[in-house]
Amino acid sequence: MASPSEGVTAPSRLGVYVGPGKTTSVDSFQSWLGRSQADATDYLDPSENTQWNQYATKYWGDWKKAAAGRRFVLGLPLLPKGGTFADGLAGKYDSQFRGLADLMIRNGLADSVVRLGYEGNNKNIGPWQGTDDPASYRAMFRRVVTLMRAQAGAAFRFDYNMAVGPAGKATSFESLYPGDAYVDIVGLNIYDVWWGHPGATPADRWNHVLTTTMGVNDFKAFAAAHNKPKSYPEWGLYRKGDSYAGGGDSPYFIDRMAELVQDSAYQAYFNQNWGGGTLDDFPNGKAQYRLRFGG
Repeated sequence: MASPSEGVTAPSRLGVYVGPGKTTSVDSFQSWLGRSQADATDYLDPSENTQWNQYATKYWGDWKKAAAGRRFVLGLPLLPKGGTFADGLAGKYDSQFRGLADLMIRNGLADSVVRLGYEGNNKNIGPWQGTDDPASYRAMFRRVVTLMRAQAGAAFRFDYNMAVGPAGKATSFESLYPGDAYVDIVGLNIYDVWWGHPGATPADRWNHVLTTTMGVNDFKAFAAAHNKPKSYPEWGLYRKGDSYAGGGDSPYFIDRMAELVQDSAYQAYFNQNWGGGTLDDFPNGKAQYRLRFGG
C-alpha cells in the first residue's frame, strides 16, 4: 500500500456533497482542490416536487450549464416521505417520480446519475429500506426506473448504491438487486468506521471494510459478476468518540480510498456533517485529500 506521504492523483471522476442546493460551495471546493472537474451531489425527495425540487433542479441545472463536462448526481429515495411499499407498488407515487424526472429534464439534468433507493441495506435510512422486505424494494426500484426512463428526453443512469455491511434480510448485494436491465452502475458508500470497535487501528478498520460481509471485496466480486462499473458515491472520515467508532483524523484512510477509487466510474466525498465531521475537522486528512485528489 502507498505510504501516507505519497501523492498520486486518482483518475476517476470526483464529486462532493456540501449541502442542499449549495452550488457556490461546490465551486469553492473545486477551486480549493485545484481541479478542473468536480461533480455535484445532492438529495431530493419525490414528495417535494411542488416547491424545493423546482428550486433545486433549477439551481443545479444552471450550475451544470455554466461549464462544460459537469455532472450532477442525485440521491433519490425509493419512496417519498411517509410512503410505503404497498402504496408505491399500487402506483400512488407514480406522478411524483414522473414529475421529478420532468423537472430534471427541463432544467438540463436529463443525463444525471440517479442513486435510487440509496443504502437500502441500512435499516435506519428511511421508509425505503429493504432489510425487512427485499422483494418489495426490488419491485419498487424496477417501477421507478421504468417511470423515469419513460419520460421524454430522459437519459438518466441509475446507480444501485448500498452501504458497507449486511442488515436484516439484506445479507448480500444480490438481496436487493433489481436486475441488470434496471441498473447502470453499482455503488458502495464507505466511511472510516467500525461499529463498536473504538480501539481499532487504521489498518484494522480498513481490513474490516475490505473483508466484512457486503464489504469492498464482496462489492468488487458483485460488480464483476454483473459486468457493471463501480462507484463510491459517499465516502469520508468520521470523528472519534461515539458508537460508530470512527477513525478521526486519518490520512491512512484517505490513501486507501485514493487507491480504491481509481477504477471507479465516479466517487464523491461527503463533506457535510451528519455527525462525523467535515474535512475542516481533520487537518491531516484534509491535507492528504488535497495531495491525493488535487489538480
